[in-house]
Amino acid sequence: MNYTQLLAERIKNRRFRSLIDVNTLLEHLAIITYRVPAERVAKFIPKPFKLFTFVENGTEFALISAVPFKDKDFAFYRISKQINFSFYQTNFRTYIIDQRNNEHCAWFFGTTLGSYTALIPRYLWQMPWQKGTYKFNCKLTEAGYQQYNMKFSSKQGKGLVEIVSGTEPMKLLPGFDTLEQQILILTHPTIGYYNISDKKLGMYEIWHPEMKLYSGISQNLYFEIFEKLGLLTQNEMQNPHSVLITPSIEFDILLPPRKIRI
Repeated sequence: MNYTQLLAERIKNRRFRSLIDVNTLLEHLAIITYRVPAERVAKFIPKPFKLFTFVENGTEFALISAVPFKDKDFAFYRISKQINFSFYQTNFRTYIIDQRNNEHCAWFFGTTLGSYTALIPRYLWQMPWQKGTYKFNCKLTEAGYQQYNMKFSSKQGKGLVEIVSGTEPMKLLPGFDTLEQQILILTHPTIGYYNISDKKLGMYEIWHPEMKLYSGISQNLYFEIFEKLGLLTQNEMQNPHSVLITPSIEFDILLPPRKIRI
């Protein structure tokens, strides 16, 4: 599989779906990833999908991530960019392969959103979004993030992120054969799926340029949703597979999501 070509196609394929498509600038985006025994995650993934996995020391692992960031100037830009919103958000996801076309995608366990706009996708499209409260502060300098502290809470659970970073670019991480494969799978899924019912899934698409990511260091991490789902213990959360961070990245979100019968 030519991951370089696939990534180039994803970046080139910027399009729109409807008048309610969203454009936003994501600030302070971190991808905090854990290696988890695949059997813990597999039960959440319906056909026709399968987990992206790798074998390490005889154990098959999947990857799950918490992705916190700030939405800045979130706008339905095809209607008006003058009306916009800013809020914090955290997505919880794993990485899957669509067996119908072998495309690498994301599967979403949930999202905590620091705005009442979370109610719109939750009730209109049955997306697993919950309104939450956030506290965040950071210190970003030319030397990287000297401080990145976030606390949040919603019905999905509490969260704590304390990380720092320097200016070291993202390096090749365990589970990937090449940096190009890693970029495509871990940092650039453009299609995401979520569960609606036993026979129905939701699917939505995003677009963004290639991320300029830096390696981070964890100081204290906790994501209650992963504990509730039986994916990680509190102790395991202190040992992430990787921490990646970028100060800002532009995103498009194609709306509305589509519903798929399985």
